[in-house]
Formats: sequence, structure tokens, C-alpha cells
Amino acid sequence: MIAADLPEKKEQYWKDGYTVLRGVYGDDEVGAYRKECDRLWNLDGLDDDLNLRTEFRRAADGQYVFDRLDPVLDISPTLTAAAKHPVLLEALRTVLGGSAEILKCKLIQKEPGVNGYAVHQDFLYWKWLDEHPDLLTTVVINLYPSDQRSGGIGFYRGGHQELVPGPAGNPEGDCDPDRLDASSVVFPELNAGDVLVFHSLTPHYSGRNDSDLPRTVLLPSYCVTDEAGLYQRYYKREIDRRCKEMVGFERYFAQNSSV
Repeated sequence: MIAADLPEKKEQYWKDGYTVLRGVYGDDEVGAYRKECDRLWNLDGLDDDLNLRTEFRRAADGQYVFDRLDPVLDISPTLTAAAKHPVLLEALRTVLGGSAEILKCKLIQKEPGVNGYAVHQDFLYWKWLDEHPDLLTTVVINLYPSDQRSGGIGFYRGGHQELVPGPAGNPEGDCDPDRLDASSVVFPELNAGDVLVFHSLTPHYSGRNDSDLPRTVLLPSYCVTDEAGLYQRYYKREIDRRCKEMVGFERYFAQNSSV
């Protein structure tokens, strides 16, 4: 990544709601992160239906597969180093206008045939933080090439000006796609080592991975703040929420319908 390009990246971020930082991580770093992901994905207990760290989604054959580890930094010093890489943090400081602290971080591996995520805005889920949406951002660290075919993220360019209401039947839910301009959607094409940065209000979604390779990404989110312990505060609340709402237990209930 060329530091001289950062003013242009900052302008794009605030205009379009996202930007791409090319080549933040070198080949050796990407290789180390891939190796670490392979290790994590083979840890004992991850396939347990009641593991709060994992979440299951349906693949093309209708079977459940787990596609994420969240949180992940507490079990991976290697990926912690990726999320706290000095080149990345300095770029975020320039783009966001302040020092960025990690809010949360998850590892997603979307296998071929696994579906994506519906249109949403991250800020809807972070309102409880009482932080301005301009202070919150998500980073997508790509460990393999990514595009629309592989289930990459599509953004409604320029749609980060407000929290868009949900559909008529659920106005407090995820944003209603009918309120958005479908012609504004862009799917950035990325190489391994590239980084996406997008605003907490930018509407986005992803489709099914129709490629032959898994789409593996590390997704740390950040907040421009001086508050200490933000990461711990987030996950304390998140773990309580998952237990109360049974988030991530879809396969368990599908296989134990009498419970």
C-alpha cells in the first residue's frame, strides 16, 4: 500500500461509504494467516452445536456447516497481529481521523455453495454503544481473491448517510432493500492481502459462494475512541445475548426438534 494514496482513499470512504486498501499484507503474511486459519478450523470442539464461538449456516446440499469463529482474537495471537498491524492502524487513523480501537473481530470461511447474508447495516446492531456512526467501521482482510462469484460483499455506494428503516412489517429490523438504489451496488474485486474498509451505516450484503474455493476473511471492527476495554465490553454483552436468544444454535434445534 502506498501512503501517498491515503488522502484519496479517505475521500472515497466518506463519499461512497467504503474504500479499498491494496496490498496491506505481503505474501508471507498472507501465507502465515492462511496457515493459522487452517489450524483454527481444525480445533477440537468447533463442530459442537452448543459452542458459543461458532455459528452454522446451510450449504447448497441443505446441510449445516459452521462458517465463523466469533470471537477469534483470544485464541489466535497470529490473527491478533493482523488486526493490529501497524500499517493497517495507521491507514485507519488517516481515513477515520483518529486512533481506532478494536471493537470486535470474527473469522469467516464461506465454503463453496454456502449462502451469504441479507442486506443490513452494522450500526443497527451497535446502537447500544452510544457512539456516533462515523466513529465505527469494519475492515475485511482478504486471505484469498474475492469477487461477486465467490460470495464477496456488495455495497450500496453512498448509502451511508442514514439508518434505513426495515420493511413495513418490521421497521426496526434490517434495512428494507426497496428503500435503496439497486443500481448503486458495487462488488469490489480484491486480491489476497487487500483490505476493505466500510462505514457502519453502509448497506451491504453477500451472495452464495459459487466459486471452487472457500472465501476466508478476517473481519475486525473498530471504533475511534479513547475508551479502554471496549472489546471486553462488547463481548460480555454479546455472549449474554447469544445465550438469551439462542443465536448460533440453528443446527442443534434442527436436529433436536423436540427440545
